[in-house]
Amino acid sequence: MFSIHAGSNGLGDRGVLIGYTSEAPRLPVYVTPEDMLRHCLIVGTTGSGKTSLAMKLSSKLRQYGAVLVLDWYGEYLGVGDRTVSVGAEEPVLVPIEDSLDAVSLLEEVLDLTSPQAYLLTKVLRRPRDLEIVTDLLDAYEPEARWEIETRASLARKVSLLLKYGKIFRVVHPEEIHRVGEVFKGRLTVFDLSTLKTVELKRLAALGVLKAVKYLKEKKAIDGNIYVVVEEAHNIMTKSKLLQRYLAEVRKLGIGLVVVTQSPAGLGYEVMNNTNVKIVKSLKSAEDIATISRSMNLDGKLASLLNKLGYDEALVEAPSIPEPVLVELELT
Repeated sequence: MFSIHAGSNGLGDRGVLIGYTSEAPRLPVYVTPEDMLRHCLIVGTTGSGKTSLAMKLSSKLRQYGAVLVLDWYGEYLGVGDRTVSVGAEEPVLVPIEDSLDAVSLLEEVLDLTSPQAYLLTKVLRRPRDLEIVTDLLDAYEPEARWEIETRASLARKVSLLLKYGKIFRVVHPEEIHRVGEVFKGRLTVFDLSTLKTVELKRLAALGVLKAVKYLKEKKAIDGNIYVVVEEAHNIMTKSKLLQRYLAEVRKLGIGLVVVTQSPAGLGYEVMNNTNVKIVKSLKSAEDIATISRSMNLDGKLASLLNKLGYDEALVEAPSIPEPVLVELELT
């Protein structure tokens, strides 16, 4: 295979210990906090242990900054310093500066057509109008024939978010201190499991990501922030916003940990912008081919991807010379 020397690059004594090389001599494999700010991808089929791994990694990363978890199925309950039950206990506070910003958020969540997005810009005059958008659509008088059908189709899509007033609340930038209060604590879990539809969960997840970016841009939060995005394919397959997010936020000190069972559904840009990859067992030929191309794996390593055990993973990071088979030891 190849030789790796302890103490060099990511295989030394700095950062998060992922595990040990599976071949002798068994050397420690570390991923540095700086690596994680270049974003991390954790992939594996259902039951491979990817969420358990992400959970342990979250606990380790709190040494290097605040950690936020977008918990799709309520699997992180009891893990964090604080749990926000989105839609059940309190909303996500989202700073929105203008109506175009509000339209952009709904455009990403609901996959709006260009006419629908344009009509929405006419309806929303202020950011906080987002909270009464269904009423505004009902009251809007179409000015052209095409607007009649567009208003009806837009209203159908927006009706999916009838309960979204409980999911997030638009906050004026002057109230930014209120947003920052939500992220107190070293590990905060946003539990999305009580939300009934994918669209509602996507809206809440994008709201959190938007708030984090805004707070860092305004220097309202110090230090690094690591955001764990569970079931990321449910967000990324519909959202170009998240692809842009990966490319833009690294300079702000925000690192994403993208967790998914379907790497083929993420797209080339996402794969290209996650510089740490931790690959557990995969069964789909399409997923195996996607990861193999992304990591430039040789035939021998690629052939292992459907045979990895629960405590094994293939790891790649900027501080590791080349992909390495690791026996995981995140405790």
